[in-house]
Parts: sequence; structure tokens; C-alpha cells
Amino acid sequence: MRTTLLLFASLLAVACPKDPPTDPPQDSPPGDTHETAPPAGDPCAELGLPVRAFVDAPEDDSLYATAADFTVPTRAGDWTLSERWTGCDTILLIQDGPKQNQGWPTGIFERDVDDLFAKLPRNTQLLFMSTATSTAAIEASLDGLQAEVDLVLAGMDEANRAWWQGRVHYATQRAQIIDGWVGDIMNNPGWGVGIDRLQRIRYIGSYADPTRYSSSYGWFEPNLSFVANEPIYYNFEAEREAVIEAQDALVVPVFDGSGWASAFETELVIPAEAADYDSLALDLHMGCGGEGEYGDCFAWDTGAALYVCAQPTQANPWTDTPCQAAVAEVMGSCSEDGVATETACRSEEDCGADTGIAYACTGYDEAVAADTQPGSCEGPLGASSDASYACNAEGTGYDELACGCDHELGRWITTYHREGRWVHEVTGLQPLLTPGATERLRFSTGSSYTVDLDLRFYDSGRGTRAQELTHLFGSCNLAGDCNATYAGGVQVEVPADAVKVQLATVITGHGMSSPGNCAEFCDMDHIFGVNGEDALTVNFDVEGPDYRCMDEVELGTVPNQYGTWWYSRHGWCPGREVPVQLHDITALVNLGAVNQLDYRVLRNGADYTGASSWADIWAAVWLVVER
Repeated sequence: MRTTLLLFASLLAVACPKDPPTDPPQDSPPGDTHETAPPAGDPCAELGLPVRAFVDAPEDDSLYATAADFTVPTRAGDWTLSERWTGCDTILLIQDGPKQNQGWPTGIFERDVDDLFAKLPRNTQLLFMSTATSTAAIEASLDGLQAEVDLVLAGMDEANRAWWQGRVHYATQRAQIIDGWVGDIMNNPGWGVGIDRLQRIRYIGSYADPTRYSSSYGWFEPNLSFVANEPIYYNFEAEREAVIEAQDALVVPVFDGSGWASAFETELVIPAEAADYDSLALDLHMGCGGEGEYGDCFAWDTGAALYVCAQPTQANPWTDTPCQAAVAEVMGSCSEDGVATETACRSEEDCGADTGIAYACTGYDEAVAADTQPGSCEGPLGASSDASYACNAEGTGYDELACGCDHELGRWITTYHREGRWVHEVTGLQPLLTPGATERLRFSTGSSYTVDLDLRFYDSGRGTRAQELTHLFGSCNLAGDCNATYAGGVQVEVPADAVKVQLATVITGHGMSSPGNCAEFCDMDHIFGVNGEDALTVNFDVEGPDYRCMDEVELGTVPNQYGTWWYSRHGWCPGREVPVQLHDITALVNLGAVNQLDYRVLRNGADYTGASSWADIWAAVWLVVER
């Protein structure tokens, strides 16, 4: 499965161009706002942020490497990373001509400075630089930018002005010839650079603004303020890391980041002590195989999922049993009166029927099916299914059973051209993994990545634990069979000793059918019934120019992707995990009895009536019983 590719042409209807902000009056007093030494005091204490000591590291310009110390000349003197390291700041190294934003008529230093400071987290330092090749051109670029910055700072109150004065710096050396790893990255790949709160080297992504579509260029003009998305995300990551470090978690590695593929599969033993934890999270990093991002990462957003597979109920008893291997069909050749022709045949009738000509078909061999032996598979929740062992290609024995792998434990949507890491809770689905058992897990997506994935069992003090799981409803096509498939619902017996009963829903919409751009961009109601009464409606309000995915960078959306990442979708964002939503229905079910569960999908209160079949709902809905 993979998400629909978002066609640029369809975006013209939802992009809302706006005029660039007007320049401030030229007689506005700039004030004394040139860069100075850092303000006195402890910024980390003032912001309430933890401190990480500076780490001396060797030179390494690769993504995520610990940033080695460096010095660059600025208009206020030398700027040295180790001396400016506060332990809680993020640092942005921003050029006037990053490679991903070259070719536009308006340079990124020429506007949007006011919006930049409005969006920047306060724990950010800015180091501006130029890619120009002459001193005069470098000075001209910095002069224009500094004049804009001075105007913005002059409009601040005294405290904010003092805060930012020590955090804005202008490098006077050409970006590409700065000593060490900084100059190396400014040359190749040529992106801007971020240094996050863990002191890691990061790339600045796309500056494309969804409100600035250019029909001449067929894409969106850059906006300097979009660089603020990077430190917003770095702060999210730092807070996430603090939570992870504080957890006393049982970490079970699944995939180790080696290999480059669209699918990975493994068997592993779930530790018996996993039963002692009430919560489960998935920690996933998807890398792009090379040293960069844009040039190595897949261009489109695609679905990715982790599945728990069914397994054979017994060891293969036919491994070494000789058998008939499959034999492919071999077509024969026709001849006419003993003269070979180029016509392939299975019988003489394929060669012709003219009277007076002797036709013949020679050399034809029928296909032979491989021998099989009966077997069975057992799913992670105990359900069994029939399967077959098939003779291997050499005829020396039988291959392993091809058991199904369709119990989804986690779902993600990949980024446009960037890497990503996501840690999200899937606690309601914990019964898919049996403590002490050997499980087969499969990760698959629409393109090749490196995959580093851990299971994190931890105790959140909830007092109960998910112990039973029943699959209720799956995926369907809106224009075809959704409500017809779900008609009649599902009957489930709820145990009498259940402490909490919940619906776990993982729902995303894909496709761009008319009407409504369904199901990726249309507003649908997912209505769940319990014992004949509508009990719950899950709705994703996505119609109109909605930039929720960009607005939620602080919640984990990978920022500044090289595609239309800003727009809210039906239950998902590019570069984000798909959450498992838990809905408490304990008060609505009858304990110790059979209950009726129903599901229907409506648009504007009715069945969807689009004629196209390209409107899909990817649904995984479960009944979760906790004790």
C-alpha cells in the first residue's frame, strides 16, 4: 500500500497566493541594534530548559554527526561555536543562496525578516552568511539583511531587543571557504545548516511557501521565515529525547538501520518481562541511504507500516522430501509441409487449417504444477488458516509456508525528500505481541529506505493493560464497497471481567476522486455504532486551504519537506506517524454478553457518490479489552 501521489496541478485550487509584506518606511529609526556580546544572565535558566555540555568532537560533515568546534569571522569579531554554546540553544547557519532555493528573482534575504523573528523560538542563534564570490557582493548582501533586521529589532520592546541583539551574527567570510566542516557542507550539498540541542549537524530544508505559488516557475517561492520551522522541530526532538531518557523502558531492537530496501522482515523473541509493562511505543528512523537528504530520499510521501505476521503451526516436515518442481510451459513450433515457420503452437490446430497443406506442431510441453502438501498458519491473535507447502525449484524438498502478514502494529507516512524519526504509542495494540513468544515482523513502504526500529515497552502507571484484541473493520474503497462491506456490523462477546473497553482506530484517506478530492482532501465522518446506537464519530476536517501539517511541526511533523507537506490530509500528514486513537466505550457495552459493533463512512450525511474508484479508506479498527 502507498499513499496517492499529490499532483501539483490539483494544488492550484487550494494554494492561496498573497502579496509579500511591504517594506517598512525608510525613515524608521534603526536604533543601535548591531550584534553585540551575548546578553548577561543564563538563557537556559530563563527559558527553563535543561543544559547539555559542549562536546569536543572530531571533524565530520555528515548528517547527525556531532558538530565539531569552528570559528568564523563576523562583523563583531570571531564567532566560535564552543564559546557561544549555551547548552540549550539551537543554531542556524543561513546563506543568502542555498542550492535548494536558487533561481528565484527575489533573494531570501530581501524579505520576510519580520515574520522570521515572529516565528523563531527564543533559544535560537542566527549566523547569516553569503555565498557570493566577492567581498563587495558579500558586504552588499549582509548590508541589506542587517538593515532589515535592525528595523525589526528597533520595533521590539527593550527586553526583546536586548535578547536578540546577542543572537544575530553576520559572517564576513564567503560561506564555501569557511574552515572545516561548515565550508564543506556549504559546498556540498550546499544547504543551510542547523545545529540542534544535541549538538548534531542538521540540514535546513525547503523554504517553499504554500501561499506563494508561481505559475511561471511551477512551484512555490521561498520564504525566509520558514527556516524557523527547523528549531521548532529541534525543540520537539529535545523534549522527546528527555522523555525517552527518563523512561525505564524495555527496548527490543527489531531492525538495526542496515540495508537499503522497501521491505524488511525478521523473527525475534518478545522478552517474557514485556508482560510487566502497561504501554508500548514504536521508535522508528527512516534514513535515505546516502549522506544527504534531497538527492537520496524518495521524492513522494508514501505509506509505511509494521506488521505482525502469522506463522506455521509446526516445523516444516517436508524440507528434504523429493518432489515435483513446477515446470514452465514450453511452446511448440509450427511447420507447413515440413518447412518450419515462426508460429508458436500448443497443437496442430494453432498452425493453420488450409486444405492441401500438412501442418505440424512439434516440441510443445505442458506446464507442470509444483507438488504441494497441506499446512496451516496461526495469526498473532490465535486465528488459524489453511496454507500449502510448495515444492522448491530444484525438487529437493518443500519451501516454508507463505503465511499472511496483515496485522498492522504501526503506520507512518514518509516525507518528501527528507529523513525522519518518530516515536509513538501503540499501547492498545500490545496484545499483537505475545511475551515469551517468537514473532515474525515485517516493515514495508513504497520506496527504499534504511530502517532503524525498536519496540519500547514501558510502564505509564495506568493501572490496567490491554489483554484482548479483536479486529473489527479494515480498509475499503469509498466509491465502491465501504458501507456495503460493513453492512451488518460485527458481533463480539465482551468478557465480564473487563475493566475498560475501547475502540482503537487507525484511519487515513487516500485518492483524489471527484467530488471533493476524496479521500485525501475531503471531509468524511467515520461513525461507529454500539448495540444499535451511534456512539462515536471520528472526523478529519481537511477541506479548504488548511496548513495544519505545517502548524504541527511542534508536535512532530518533519519540517520543510521538498513537496506539498503543509496541507492537512484525511487523518495524516506527510512525514508523520499515524496515531492509534483510543475511544472509551466501556459504558456503552454489555459486559459478559455479545455486543453489536457497526461502522459506516459518510460525506455530508450520505454515502459517497463519486464514480472513480480512486478514493480509499485505509482503516484498522480494533476492540481493546483491558484488565
